[in-house]
This record gives sequence, structure tokens and C-alpha cells, in this order.
Amino acid sequence: MSEQRNSFLEQVKAQIKLKEAKTFVSAELHHHLNEVKSYWLQKGISEDQAEAKAVTQMGNPVSIGRNLNRIHRPKVDWLTLVLFVAALLLGFLPLLFQGGMVDNHFSTYKVVFVILGAMLALIMMFIDYRKLANKGWLFYLLGTLLLLFLTKNFNTFTEGQSVFKVGPLKIEGLMAIPFFFLAWAGFFQSNRFKMWKFLLLFLLSLYFFLECGLTTLFIYVIMTFTMIWWSKLNKKKIVIVLGTGFALVATWGVIGWMTVAYYQKKRLLSFIDPYNSEEYFGLSKVHHLFMDAGWFGKHSFMDQMIPQANTNFVFLSFTYYYGWLFAAILFLVLSLVVVRIAFVAKRIGDLYTKLLLVGVMIIYTIQLVGHVGMIVGFFPMTNMSLPFISYGLMPISLNAFLIGIVLSIYRRKDLMVTNTLHGNQQ
Repeated sequence: MSEQRNSFLEQVKAQIKLKEAKTFVSAELHHHLNEVKSYWLQKGISEDQAEAKAVTQMGNPVSIGRNLNRIHRPKVDWLTLVLFVAALLLGFLPLLFQGGMVDNHFSTYKVVFVILGAMLALIMMFIDYRKLANKGWLFYLLGTLLLLFLTKNFNTFTEGQSVFKVGPLKIEGLMAIPFFFLAWAGFFQSNRFKMWKFLLLFLLSLYFFLECGLTTLFIYVIMTFTMIWWSKLNKKKIVIVLGTGFALVATWGVIGWMTVAYYQKKRLLSFIDPYNSEEYFGLSKVHHLFMDAGWFGKHSFMDQMIPQANTNFVFLSFTYYYGWLFAAILFLVLSLVVVRIAFVAKRIGDLYTKLLLVGVMIIYTIQLVGHVGMIVGFFPMTNMSLPFISYGLMPISLNAFLIGIVLSIYRRKDLMVTNTLHGNQQ
């Protein structure tokens, strides 16, 4: 490297604060200097003269460095942060549903969960997500070990899933979703990852997720199949695998229906068609309370007790207490998170980053649409949580982790040399 080129590069890098950006800028400037130098060498001048002309033609190094520093400065996605904070604050409104819960440390735990969720999102924002791309096997192993621990050591069986409970903290299968989310993103962005590997790893993980309840299993399967569609794997093979899987599930369902007992059929029918369910709090009751809320709500539960008012039926209790207007505002805020993520994803070209954003959107959207859709009568009754609003560490921490991934991506989306350099060469 000539002394003139080295001096030019050092002056440019001196204006850039981010260490990571200095490496990118140096490599890009070297590339452009070589291009310009080659041009002048073709004109028949000496190598030293071509080098000098190339450096001169690049422009003022201080000005270039300052411009690149502005471009490469880590960005904070303030809009996503505002939506995140708004969702966390709205999550406190259910505290007013039943005052008795305050005496049972409900509010204290809620504050702790929100603080932990906020800290998790901020930690993830400052972590360079790109360093996770080649650690797919590590995340897959961690997720599998967590599921193995739950299936072998669970001390509570809640709502059809294995749970390890320690005081107010519940370790459930949903906690494994982030590990497999990062694992599949790492696998799918690689050209060396083959379909047979996917089938083997997916079936193994599916075996463990079967113990985690239908809701967690559903989220995991939809997340995986959505991400694989955006992967480098052959689309024809993906369609064949998905079609074969659907056919096997359908066959298993038909055989199972012919062999299960009457009471099991009755329970399944009540799940598929909850309006005709004989359970004490079926979907017909949910629909009645939802429609009875009115625009401004009842502001009291004195005349109606809603079970699981802060977890599985939190959107119903929220609507019944505050009314359709506040429920619409809540749904709008939570939906804008999805719109914002989609906007960020549209501006990303890197496959690994896009896989992460696709995974984030599908995990978050399934929870939001699944919970609200259940309350308004579109879907069967499940234990799907409402992101940030349902009580519990998991509904907050899982979605805080997802928001943190989005913030990390946005923070580094401009850490690349843009066409600004090309303009300086003209």
C-alpha cells in the first residue's frame, strides 16, 4: 500500500466513530481506489501516477469520512421502541380488572416481568445479531436440551402442556421457540444445508414439542414452515415435503377419529366447534360478553366473573371492562408492530436477516391473531397469549426478545458503504 493511499484511508477512518464501520469503509475504499487506478493505468501512465490520480479523484478524505460516519452511525428504531413501550404500558391496564389481585403480588410480579422484558429487548438491540448466523447447531442443541428437561422434569401439567414451575416463574415449551428460531435462520441461510437434514432435525424437535401443548406446537410448526419457504432450499422439494406432511397428518387424524373413545370425540368437537360446547365458559359465552361490552365497557366485573381474565381471556376482559373503543386502540397498537417489522424487512436484502424478520413476524402475528381471533369467534378456544398484555413472564419475554432482534437489525441496517462513494468519484 502506498504512503499516499494509507494516509488517505487513515484520514477517512479517523472521522468514523464505529470500529466495525471502519473495516467496511476501508475495504470498500480500497476497491474503489483500485478501480480508478486500473482506469488510469489503461491510459498508459505509470503506476505511481495512477495511484496519485486515484487518491486525488476520491476527494477530500475528511469530508468523505464525515459523510460515511453519518451513514454508518448505529440507528435506533424509535418507532418500534415507542410501540414496544406503549404495548408494555397497555399491559398494566388489566391490573384494574380485579383489585384483589394486587394483594396477591400480581402487580409486583407484573412490574418485574415488564422490567425484565424491557431489559431483554435492550440487551438484544446492542448484540450484533450477525454473529449468531453460524451458531445454528448450538441453538438447536440448547432448544432440544430445554425441551428434554421439560419433558423429563416437569412438576406441573397445565392446560395440556408440561411446565416446570418455581414460585411465580413457569418454564414452559414456549421458551424453546427462540432457540429453534435462531437455529433455523442459521441453517436456512446456508447453501450446505440439505432437505434430509431438515427432515431429521425437524422430526426430532417435533417429537419433543408434542409434549408442550397444541398452542406451542402450532407456533413452532408454522414458524418453521414459513421460514423454510424463504430459505435457499428448492421450492419444489419444500412443496413435496409440506404436502406429504399434510397427507400424513390427515391420515393420522382419520385413523385416530375411528379409534378414540366417545368422550374424546366429544372433547375434540367442542374444540373445533366451541359455539356448541357444553363447557361452562364456551365460545358462545365469550361472544355474548364481547358483544355486551359496548363502546365504553362495563367498568366492573361485579355482575360477571371471567375466568383467566389476565391470561387466556385477557382481550375479552379488556374489552368487557374498557369497551370496544379501547380494545380497538389496543389491537391497533399491537398490529402496528407487525406493520413496522414488515417495513424494516422490505428494506433488507441479506437472506439471514430476512429470515429472522420473517420468523419474528410469524411468531408475533400468530399470537396476536390467534388470541384476538379466538375471542371474536374466528378460531377455536386455545391458551394463546396476547403479546405483552397477557400476564406472565413468557408472553412478555418472548415478544421482548423478538422486538430486540428487530431493534438489533435496524441498528445495523446501514452499516454498509452506499452509493455516496460513487458520487464522490464523479
